[in-house]
Amino acid sequence: MSTLAEDVLQLVFDDKTGRSVINQTYLDSVIAGALLLDLIRLGRVTPGQPEGKDGKDRAAIVTDRTPTGDPLLDAALATVAEKPRTLRKAVEALVKGNRKAVIERLVERGILRHDRSRVLGIFKLTSFPAADTENEAALRRALVATLHEGAAPDSRTASLIALLHSVKSLPKVVGGDKAQLKARADAIVAGNPADDAVREAVKQVWTAVEMNAAAVAAAAS
Repeated sequence: MSTLAEDVLQLVFDDKTGRSVINQTYLDSVIAGALLLDLIRLGRVTPGQPEGKDGKDRAAIVTDRTPTGDPLLDAALATVAEKPRTLRKAVEALVKGNRKAVIERLVERGILRHDRSRVLGIFKLTSFPAADTENEAALRRALVATLHEGAAPDSRTASLIALLHSVKSLPKVVGGDKAQLKARADAIVAGNPADDAVREAVKQVWTAVEMNAAAVAAAAS
């Protein structure tokens, strides 16, 4: 099975142009959150409590350092294990370099194609159009069924919705009325059909990604 990060990237890359439909800064934050959420779902990381009595978030805990067998996730696990970090700080630590790593993985798997071209014979352009859309199409059908048709999502679909919703990118991925999408996504994040620990983790990662993306955007403005 693909990682959440791979699924997210397939959903936000335009099949024809091979470019992201959302800001790359936001995409980096979402990919970081997806890697972290996969580690939580696999039992390698446990989120800290959102706020302690002193008002400060508690650090996430690496509860199992056993390799997952997936190079992307194992590299992310090593980063999170370097020192105690809150989920937001863990997202910040995982931002750098992982977009490139996920793209390379998808190219190696034959899901994306690496195209190179030049504008006016001078400026280099790189794009990653779709080469195999089978998995992406299945993901998109699940999102549309959940967000537009009222279907009950499974835990993985709910996690993808939470990640995309954290940077307000659902309208660009599935289309539709923004207000209605927001209301439906908010309800899904609150009621993720997972066990209590994973449901709480999704909420915390959603908040961490949202805050990190907002902070980066503010710093760039």
